Amino acid sequence: MSDHPATDTIYESVAAVRSPIILEMLAYWESKRANGRLPRPADIDPTEIPRLIATIVIADLEFNPFRVRYRLAGTRQVHILGNELTGRYVDEMGWEEGPFVHRIFARAHETAAPVFGFYYWGFRENTRGASEFGLFPLSEDGVTVNRVLGIDEFFPDPGSPVFGGRQRL
Repeated sequence: MSDHPATDTIYESVAAVRSPIILEMLAYWESKRANGRLPRPADIDPTEIPRLIATIVIADLEFNPFRVRYRLAGTRQVHILGNELTGRYVDEMGWEEGPFVHRIFARAHETAAPVFGFYYWGFRENTRGASEFGLFPLSEDGVTVNRVLGIDEFFPDPGSPVFGGRQRL
């Protein structure tokens, strides 16, 4: 993973994204925008993105206090983490990287724009790895972000038992 950022990073722009699946999700999300308004949750149709569905999460944003609750987690997300995310809050997961995850969701809410970056975290079976991610804001009214669609490309440590020794998923 030597060609990846040394620390958890929020990219300055989409130009830093290398993952084809994140760029594919960006194109899909942009296709759902209408008249400059954010896509609604109902605009996201999993049958239109079958190649991406296993690596996505959909999260509800709650306010006062700000919290992130996973509404849906794709099968690849669950496999890599080694536990179910659906119905759970980021701040209850006990993740070392939890504050960074919370911050990137907050950024999507505050900016009402996609957020891209890279971070290191623990996968199942105590395997360290990393993820390039994209978060895409959704809104019931087209303006106020109340849900986020996320996607990750995972990079386990070389030889990881999680992926049968493959370096990239």
